[in-house]
Amino acid sequence: MKTLILALVALQTAGAPTAAQFNRALADACPTPRSETRNISCARAEEGSIQFSCAYEMRGANGAWAHHTAILQQAEGQWVWIDGPTRCDSEQPELN
Repeated sequence: MKTLILALVALQTAGAPTAAQFNRALADACPTPRSETRNISCARAEEGSIQFSCAYEMRGANGAWAHHTAILQQAEGQWVWIDGPTRCDSEQPELN
């Protein structure tokens, strides 16, 4: 029980994902086409939550930059894309 409590505390105190971790989670969620991002900023979605809300800009297929928001969460030591638009949305909507 003590180990479970310590694990939950560690998750709750984990910092926000870095830009590299954000891009890795995005690439895992949508490997192709490759997404170019910038201005990534993440903060805990709610106090005490293990999910982080990340604002970012992503270059679309037309070359234009657009603002988006995504939800990421740590699972098994890595950041996982929970929700948010990707370049796969129009090609494989079942993935999002």
